[in-house]
Amino acid sequence: MYGSAQLAHVDRFGLIAFLFGVFCAHWAQNTNRNPWLWFFFGFFLPPIAGLVLLYKNRRPAPAPRTNDMGREDLLAVRKDLP
Repeated sequence: MYGSAQLAHVDRFGLIAFLFGVFCAHWAQNTNRNPWLWFFFGFFLPPIAGLVLLYKNRRPAPAPRTNDMGREDLLAVRKDLP
């Protein structure tokens, strides 16, 4: 059987993996990526997910896919009005 020290080590690793998964999900949500995918990726493969995060953060995040014209267009229209 397992000793109490071994179970404490497994519990600690599980907590760290869970927290890293939460961190990955939060990062993904802030960069318009799928948070559930990144949570599970960070939970099950923390070292690999960490390296991928470092690689992805060196490039700009993808632009959000919306059809919203944005504030710039509203200001441009106001300037054109007499």
